[in-house]
Amino acid sequence: MEAVKTKYPTLATESFSHGRKHYFIDVKKAANESHFVLITSSESFSNDPQRYRRTIQLWEEDLAQFVEALSMVLSRLAYGELESQRGTMEVVKEPKGMKALAEYERPREKLHALGARALKAEELLAILLCTGTSEISVLDLCKKITRSLQGDLSALPEMTAEQLCSFPGIGVAKAATLMAALELGRRAFLGSTS
Repeated sequence: MEAVKTKYPTLATESFSHGRKHYFIDVKKAANESHFVLITSSESFSNDPQRYRRTIQLWEEDLAQFVEALSMVLSRLAYGELESQRGTMEVVKEPKGMKALAEYERPREKLHALGARALKAEELLAILLCTGTSEISVLDLCKKITRSLQGDLSALPEMTAEQLCSFPGIGVAKAATLMAALELGRRAFLGSTS
């Protein structure tokens, strides 16, 4: 039994088994030279020759937070400090927003795998803005923004903070992030340092 194969080189790997379950932990190098951890569980059932796999992918920039969260949970378990968490988890019947997309279709994951040039304008914007609202996903919000430009992306740097904030889900902070990124891109294009 092997872990899930990807086109990215494996830098380190560990595996272990318990009963009918097998676990694989691989550190891989993405196309942009960053790293990610691929955790795969594989399980077999009696009278069923097929193996059932589940995989999660953790990007390098999220690993520190993941390790911290995991160590906090394990510490609480080790010291008997667990309390019932009933009622705090919300069951999502139909995923919305980014969760509704396959991982390889999500802008950040797509950028890591294929590079920034492979992304549409709304996907690049979604990476900058990070989140939408409970009513609209960040990707749908960014589609609205690009549609408002009527195909002319050169008009985006000319938008004011007030114009950006007129879109539901964009406040002063997100408008500032977008305006700063556009200005940085302009300076990089012109070769300016200030």
